[in-house]
Amino acid sequence: MQRPEEYYQAQISRLTILLKKHKQRRNVITLVKITLFLLAIYFIYTFTTSSLELYLVAFFVSIALFIITNIFETKLLKTISFLKKQEECSRVELEYLAGNFKNLPTGEEYKDPSHPYAHDLDIFGEDSLFQSVNRTVTPHGKEELCQWLLNPLKSEQAIIERQQAIRELADNPEWCHIFRAKGNSQRITRFAMQQVECWQQEQISLPRWTGPFLYILPAITVSAWMLFIFSVIGSNIPLFLSILSLFCCYLPAKKTLQTHARLDEFTRSFSNLYELIGHFSTFASTSTRLQAFHAQLFNGTRDAHVALRSLHQIQESFDQRTNVVVALFMNGLFMRELHLIQRLVAWKRRYADAIPAWIEITSELDAFVSLANYKYNHPTFVTPTPGNNLILKGTAIGHPLLPVNECITNDFEIARLHEFYIITGANMAGKSTFLRAIGVNLVLASCGAVVCAKTFEFQPTGIFTSMRTVDNLAKGTSYFHAELLRLQQLVDMARREERLFIILDEILKGTNSRDKLNGSRRFLQKLLTLPIAGLVATHDLELGGLADTLPDNYFNRCFEITHTDDDIIYDYKLKPGVSQNMNASILLEKMKLV
Repeated sequence: MQRPEEYYQAQISRLTILLKKHKQRRNVITLVKITLFLLAIYFIYTFTTSSLELYLVAFFVSIALFIITNIFETKLLKTISFLKKQEECSRVELEYLAGNFKNLPTGEEYKDPSHPYAHDLDIFGEDSLFQSVNRTVTPHGKEELCQWLLNPLKSEQAIIERQQAIRELADNPEWCHIFRAKGNSQRITRFAMQQVECWQQEQISLPRWTGPFLYILPAITVSAWMLFIFSVIGSNIPLFLSILSLFCCYLPAKKTLQTHARLDEFTRSFSNLYELIGHFSTFASTSTRLQAFHAQLFNGTRDAHVALRSLHQIQESFDQRTNVVVALFMNGLFMRELHLIQRLVAWKRRYADAIPAWIEITSELDAFVSLANYKYNHPTFVTPTPGNNLILKGTAIGHPLLPVNECITNDFEIARLHEFYIITGANMAGKSTFLRAIGVNLVLASCGAVVCAKTFEFQPTGIFTSMRTVDNLAKGTSYFHAELLRLQQLVDMARREERLFIILDEILKGTNSRDKLNGSRRFLQKLLTLPIAGLVATHDLELGGLADTLPDNYFNRCFEITHTDDDIIYDYKLKPGVSQNMNASILLEKMKLV
């Protein structure tokens, strides 16, 4: 099986060659356009001086070829931009796999210290889980992924359906990278999404007087020019009709300009959705969730891809009005701008109310592609097994944000509610890293994502942590009071949840040692009345005595160290029992602080 690094490097090499070829073609097309433009000027000038119809025909042919060439150039520029985005995606992933997160969004705006676990588990921020997982290309997809990370699924079936979709997409990495490149080719913003909502509700209409002219006048004008070319009539009549057509088109110019501007805002906002939905139409899905998306998007009578393609074509036609030569030619013969507005009115009447559903589906698909990309980047990670037999059981569990060569793994199991593991150990022995490894993997598992473990079984559950309590002087909240409020939040959440997995690190730090021990012991006993299980890390070795008084509910595990006169050895492996060795005094001596 090809390693992710090899795949991305091969993609970059292939795309570099393609980009060079397309840029050479673009140079040729530019030269052809200049030549056709100069020929058109020459033919129309010669016609005005010689009055030979042959030069007029040659002029029209040159203009037609110029328009066709311009269309080819637009498509080629789009292809070049798309290939650059593909190359960029591969470079970003190579950097990520090398441990460089600098080009990845941090999700800092989603940080919330009051959330049940996001602050403690580094879900957002620098070097966060969000940076590792998120590759969304739409703002609503980003929001969707954040909600998945912040709100664990409680349904086993829903988790399995997500896992199936993620696995299916991860097996098609090239399709996923094309999806991302298409989305990145024209990034959509939150403001743009507001424009989508506004445009969806706007009413568009043509002035009533334009109705009779839309088909009759173009038919007469084109016929007159044909008769002129075959020398049946003079040039005055077709010229007059073309000027009349232009007058009819530009009389409502203010309305047309406004309609074009609003459509431009909408389609540019929605254009990457058009590309993403179109790309999804090429994916032959077998998973339940993706098949449901297909059924909703491509249901025949209101096919989203067909609808958005027709809207895209309207937009491209509108864009040609900025080209004076094209605009004069098309409006003078066919009154094209009025026809475009009429097509737009019909489109909105048929499809506008379906736009919210398209956005919602695209947001989920965007989030799925991110998690599929995460799975592909970590081929050694495992898809966890949701069930009702155990709260959590895993082998070789590691922290997913640590480099593979630095990640020490541990086996761990919690069988049922009201089981609590008291974790003791010296400073820097691995307690906090282990707690976060369990928590972050449980968050990933509850999203349907892969986890850093060899095997991982879990019961869908709520998650709560208390590891980084902070005071708030502005609100008059002391550190100890903030701790109490956090524990109150835990109890309130446990009363609402069917089951809750907790991770506590050194609770009640804001009081003296004896009070802390008594308070911690009483609080942990209180938790036996609630549907809770979990981990509690502490430096209070006496708290391990709970395992003697209540052996069915409390279990001791530790991270031990060994030391000699010259060095301290950390193995970061979880062991049974209470820690026997501490290192604060040794470290103070080694650093000559005492």
